[in-house]
Amino acid sequence: MSENIKNDKEKNIVVKEKEESNPVKKREVIKTLLIIFLALLLALTFFSNTIMNRSLSEITTETASSGKLTERVRGSGMVVSNQTYEVTVDTVNVVEKINIKSGQKVKKDDVLFRITAESSTELTDAEAALDTLELEYRKALLSEPVDYSTENQAIKNAREDLNLAIAKRDQVYNNQANVEQAKEQYLSDKREMAELTSLQGKLSGAVTAIDSDEYSAAAPEYTGNLIALHSAYTAAEAEYSTAYSLYTEAVGDGADEGVVNTAKADADAKQIVRDNAKNAYAAEKATVRTDLVAQLAEVERELADVSDRVTEYESNSENNGMTYEDCVADVQAKERALADLMIALQKAQKTDSVTGQISKLDIEAQKKAIEKQKEKVAKLKEKTTATEIKSKYDGVVSAVNVQPDDATTPGSPLAVIDIAEEGYTLEVTVDADKVKKIKTGVKAELMNNWGGQAECVLQKIKNDTTAGSRSKILEFSVTGEVESGSFLELSIPCGSASYDAIVPKSAIYTDKDGSFVLKVRSKSSPFGNRYFAERVNVEVLASDETSSAINGGISRGDSIITAASKPVSAGDQVRMKDK
Repeated sequence: MSENIKNDKEKNIVVKEKEESNPVKKREVIKTLLIIFLALLLALTFFSNTIMNRSLSEITTETASSGKLTERVRGSGMVVSNQTYEVTVDTVNVVEKINIKSGQKVKKDDVLFRITAESSTELTDAEAALDTLELEYRKALLSEPVDYSTENQAIKNAREDLNLAIAKRDQVYNNQANVEQAKEQYLSDKREMAELTSLQGKLSGAVTAIDSDEYSAAAPEYTGNLIALHSAYTAAEAEYSTAYSLYTEAVGDGADEGVVNTAKADADAKQIVRDNAKNAYAAEKATVRTDLVAQLAEVERELADVSDRVTEYESNSENNGMTYEDCVADVQAKERALADLMIALQKAQKTDSVTGQISKLDIEAQKKAIEKQKEKVAKLKEKTTATEIKSKYDGVVSAVNVQPDDATTPGSPLAVIDIAEEGYTLEVTVDADKVKKIKTGVKAELMNNWGGQAECVLQKIKNDTTAGSRSKILEFSVTGEVESGSFLELSIPCGSASYDAIVPKSAIYTDKDGSFVLKVRSKSSPFGNRYFAERVNVEVLASDETSSAINGGISRGDSIITAASKPVSAGDQVRMKDK
């Protein structure tokens, strides 16, 4: 068996050697190998361009155009209301209900909030305090007026006694006087008594007029300038009452603080004028009255003397047997008694005058305290029931600062309302160089007010006052559907012009050598056109939101690279994106 296998191997080797030594067979093999090689070479050559293209960056291009371009500047700013209204209350309450929210439009007299009082204990205490004040005031008014009738009667009686004693003394001394002389004295005394009686009536009438402040029946020679001072005081009192009424009205109406302060200052000034006029009148009144009372007392004394002499003459009474020395001693005793009574009366009058003035001031203070307490009670009563806080103006709610069940703080705003009819303002800060072509009155395009109807018109161009700033501030008036505090992005037109080369803004690049674009340059080859990126330095003349006008080696119709699948540099071969 093994020998047969050996023989078969030897036969195969012999056959193989014969085949390899056959020249025809060798040529067939070489020809086949050559065909395979050429086929592979042709396939590689054919697919090399496709393989290379797949490795190149795929680009998107836009064709440079010419025409008109409107240059624009972009900026943003916050909308600010030209006038706002703060909703406040003057008392501490609890917010029961809120009927508004930020951004909501409201009309005048719309109910914004409903508030209630925290507690009624404060009202109860205030009413009790008011009752106490009124009781004390009524007690003060019940005080008895000052009465000097007893003292005056005692002085009058003492003066009469003195006059009688003097008459008796003189009668004793002049008992032997000439009868004719006594008659002449009697007639003179009668005339003097008539004059003194008339003078007494005038003086008494003047004192009565001063006490009643009614001078129509008083003799003007005894009232001095009291009539003029009284008129000045009456006029000052009327002016002060009017000014104080205006002040209380301003406080009650919730006027602005400036109006209230002005009204209060005017009332205080007129009160000073009133007090000065009142004091001047009172001082002059006291002086004149004191002088008139003294004159009246003197006249009454003289009248009593004359009357006694007349009575003595007419009655021709006897001296009751008193000696002249007894009469002199009696006169001296009665003079001392009269002097003591008059001194006591003057002292009592001074003391009572001061006490009366103090009492009057206390009563006035009590009356003012009652008025203030009444105002406090009235305000607290308003708090005991639910109160609706209404809007004073049409507008838009820009802020709500409280939540339900919050306690209010006097003077602190519950909400802020933008008064819509006053409009809004928006300021945009831009470089000074960009403002040169912008003119007031231009309308800006809103970039982010989606769905809203609003319009922005440039009103002013101002300098930026920030230290070191070279910017300008553009002030726009804003109307339409906007809210205070919102930010708007604006596109501001700077003017239009025609340009020879306009390309997309995305096609412009910048490096240390300046601005440039990548233009597509084509080159023919046996396998078709090949495309290369070529750098072209340019100058940007103007821009809008999407395009820029340039000056450089770019002409209308040139293909400019706007995007690439991977970074492209100048000189790189690229492939065009299939369209």
